[in-house]
Amino acid sequence: MKKFCFLLLFSIFSFFAFSERVISPVQGRFANKQSLILDLSDGAEAFYSYTSTNPLNSGFAYDGPVLIDMNGAVSLYVVVVKGSEKELYQINYTVSESNPFANGTFEKKFIDRVSLENILLCTSENIINVPKSLQFSIGDGEKPKLSGSTLSVSADNKLSRYIPCTVTDGNQNWRFIIFLSPGEAGSFAQASVPFELSDWEDFTFTGKNLIWCIDEGLWSASKESVKIDRTKPHVIYWQDVAYKAGNPIESFVLPAKPSVRTEDFDKAVAFMIDGDLRYRMSVFSSGAAGDSHADKGVYTSLTFDTFDGDYVKATAVFSLYCDGVYQGKIPVPYEIDRQPPLPPKFIASEPGEYARRDVRLKIDSEDGSKVFLNILGPFNVNSASYLDNNSEFDYIKPGEYFVYKYQPIELRAGVEKAVCYKAFAYAEDKAGNVSEISSYKVIIDEYNYFLDADAPSFAADGSRLHPYNSFEQALNVINQGKFVHFFVSGSVNVPKGMSVVSSNCSFTGMSDARFVLQPSSYIMVKDASLEVQNCVIQKDIETAQDSDQRFLVVEKSAAIFEDCELLGNFASSGTVLSSDASIVTLKNSGLTVQSSTYACGISSVNSKISLIESHVSSISDTAVNFSLKGGTFALNSCDCKVISHLGRILEAGGTNLRLSGNKYTADFDRESKGIKPVWTDEKCLIIEDKNNSEIGFSK
Repeated sequence: MKKFCFLLLFSIFSFFAFSERVISPVQGRFANKQSLILDLSDGAEAFYSYTSTNPLNSGFAYDGPVLIDMNGAVSLYVVVVKGSEKELYQINYTVSESNPFANGTFEKKFIDRVSLENILLCTSENIINVPKSLQFSIGDGEKPKLSGSTLSVSADNKLSRYIPCTVTDGNQNWRFIIFLSPGEAGSFAQASVPFELSDWEDFTFTGKNLIWCIDEGLWSASKESVKIDRTKPHVIYWQDVAYKAGNPIESFVLPAKPSVRTEDFDKAVAFMIDGDLRYRMSVFSSGAAGDSHADKGVYTSLTFDTFDGDYVKATAVFSLYCDGVYQGKIPVPYEIDRQPPLPPKFIASEPGEYARRDVRLKIDSEDGSKVFLNILGPFNVNSASYLDNNSEFDYIKPGEYFVYKYQPIELRAGVEKAVCYKAFAYAEDKAGNVSEISSYKVIIDEYNYFLDADAPSFAADGSRLHPYNSFEQALNVINQGKFVHFFVSGSVNVPKGMSVVSSNCSFTGMSDARFVLQPSSYIMVKDASLEVQNCVIQKDIETAQDSDQRFLVVEKSAAIFEDCELLGNFASSGTVLSSDASIVTLKNSGLTVQSSTYACGISSVNSKISLIESHVSSISDTAVNFSLKGGTFALNSCDCKVISHLGRILEAGGTNLRLSGNKYTADFDRESKGIKPVWTDEKCLIIEDKNNSEIGFSK
């Protein structure tokens, strides 16, 4: 019931979730305890509590900044009373104290100080050193984050206020208050006069047993307030009420009302009195949020300043005195801008650090700020650096900047190579403050893709983070017409039927890369080039049903296999690689074919076939490693073998041959007679045949 009554009481107050009256704390999550600091400049009183009880009944009276010694979830209630008006402020925040830095480090000491004191004094002598490894922002809301630096203020400063500051290591936030304190206060000797002035024009004589007059006016003993014209000087006279000739008459020269002018210098603002030299002024209110009213001195001129990162725009109110006699107040608007603009934001037509097409780059910045831009690139990116996340380009530093004209900038893709661009930008506001530098990096890669058989299908786009997981997806990209390079992981299934490669492409195996063909599937390379590195390509057939004797078919194309294994297992007959009017090269690779009736490793017509430091095995009743018709054939430092009833290493008709450094092996199920490893017809031209050895063939 008590809680209900309290909530009912609050419901008739003005309710605020946030107000300029409450400088600290604010809503959020912080790694240090917070202080309660209120702005009660208008003479209001305040009471606060940490429970649901009414602060007016069982809370604490606010008489100045106080550390709220609470962890966890905190609900702070504040009631401000001003006359008959009451206002309620509720601030919910969370404290999870933390100092993750190692003992003895500057960061550790700084966070310990912030947590212990929470309110840090800043003057010309008391500087605040924010560690460079941290970032800080002045004020609340969307403020620019600045790299750690030294915060100090001019010795001439007379601006006094409480300023919120938040530091972060990127994971946690520590919020504290900077107390900007003025320098030494000036003083004056106050003249003793029997009158008072308010608002410049209201004159009231207060002397007892005295009469008075202004300028050449009539003498009077009235205590009523009168209006006087302050656009010109006046002389106030007074003497004893018992008027007699020769009585001493005292006077006070009241000069015309002055003005207070401002001058800007080095982003600070100076206030100077334009008027009689007897005038002095004091700060009644700076008008700024968090005004502490700490300065009570008097001056002929004074300076408001703050540290880098802060911004103040307000109207100061000065109390004016003439020979110590109060005259009235003068408001003066001012602005101190030491807060840099927010860093520019890069807006790219393609999200992320990788793009598949040209990128249109725009830059957004705060209104009124000027943006300076520097773009580096394009830099060619090879596959190795691409796989290493292109770290080599992270060290590129900006060069000469130019003014951004707020027109989109085109970042073009490379010619058959991935390219990298880096862009840097900063903003400068009208006060000359410069933002932190923003950077942007993109690799525009129309050619390199990733294929991972174990990758999820969700959001698959062929990028490193979201690779394709099927051969169909890869084939669709390949046949769009541009050269593409795939990095392959896992065991990728090739679908049933014929898969046609009709454009230039390359596959590089990364981790146990394997292409597995179905019984009825085969790959056709037609009018294109195919490069395969570090991959296994296999086809296993247990029965003749739904099987196809083809495996790899190359027509009017070029195919290169390096560090690969081609494995074909056919039910009856089969050929691993068939070439027609093409170029086929195997380097440091293996080719194995097995069937029950007939097995051929490579069959070619009018093609250029080359094998270097590779091994070929054919296993069947009738087996041959190479069946050639026309074209050219080069076999160098290879290990070739047939396991069969009848078999040869090579059968050629009308082919130009180069054979050197090879080993030919036969494993027949019975003793062979008249079987040589190489058979050629009369149209063949053996250009080279040396250093070859044979085992198991007829002598």
